[in-house]
Amino acid sequence: MTQESEINALSNRQHALILAAVQEFISTAEPVGSAQIVARHQLGVRAAMVRNMMAELEDGGYLRQPHTSAGRVPTEKAFRYYVDHLGAATRIGFEDRAQIELHYSTAVRNLGEVLRDTPRLLSILTGQAALVMAPRLEASILERVNFVRLRDKQVLAVFVAAKGAMQNRIVDTERDHSQDELDRMARYLNESLEGRTLDEARRWIEAQLRQERANYDRFMHDALALGEAIADYVGRPELYVEGSLQALEQPEFSDRDKMRELLRALDDKTALLELLERSLTHAGLTVSIGSENYDPRLSSLSVVAASYASGSSALGSLAIVGPVRMDYDRVIPLVEYTARALSRLMEY
Repeated sequence: MTQESEINALSNRQHALILAAVQEFISTAEPVGSAQIVARHQLGVRAAMVRNMMAELEDGGYLRQPHTSAGRVPTEKAFRYYVDHLGAATRIGFEDRAQIELHYSTAVRNLGEVLRDTPRLLSILTGQAALVMAPRLEASILERVNFVRLRDKQVLAVFVAAKGAMQNRIVDTERDHSQDELDRMARYLNESLEGRTLDEARRWIEAQLRQERANYDRFMHDALALGEAIADYVGRPELYVEGSLQALEQPEFSDRDKMRELLRALDDKTALLELLERSLTHAGLTVSIGSENYDPRLSSLSVVAASYASGSSALGSLAIVGPVRMDYDRVIPLVEYTARALSRLMEY
């Protein structure tokens, strides 16, 4: 259902009531009552009408009543509706924008240091747990490759990215090579692969190896084989996590079971990397609410993620992980703006 058709299926007052109920619940973490809505939001109706409308929205799956005498709590469906209808209303505040710009405009630092500090900044600004995935090596532009002879038929192959990331691998070769031969192979590959990403380099090497010349030109074949060995070997990118303790201050995590769920989720680096890698397949920002998350351990949490890029190539991503009762109106623009600021940094 499109946003427009969903609004049409609901009356304008029901639409306004869902937004109001979600805002109140985000603010108070308590069930929302009709008198509270009437006192704090201009819906143009009395409390009795609001109660009737809330009952209708409960039937529609947007609200639930935890206890007979209590107010109502927005469901995941209501939060999804709320996020889908935030639209242009989500704008980053001047102070937040200034703090992010200051963070990325300070004296030039090591890229790894900047990435490690980014989740700390996001966690401070949002009060939630923050994740940043370092650039994927296969999307990084090659600066140079080096080959170092270790012993007979064994070579250390080193890939250095333009942004400073490095990867190395010990390669067993068919023939023994002198260091002089290895240096000439590295020069040949560096000249051929200049300006390419590791992924583009891999495809170029594979194409060259398929050409007939590589079958009879021993030097070319051996150089390409070494290049292929390092291009095919891509480790998992670094993951930086901050704010676990801050996230635990949210009322939801006073429940010991939910607290353990959050800590286990934030401790599983493999699952978190998969989460961030999935966000790379989507352009722009993604918001996964509760059961929308593919990992069942995140079923009581929401994830707001965005990728950062160099040009048109997505390099990595960042995310905020917190309760479904997250302040999306604040978190979404912070994540979007930080991703754009990090992308600008990657251009230099």
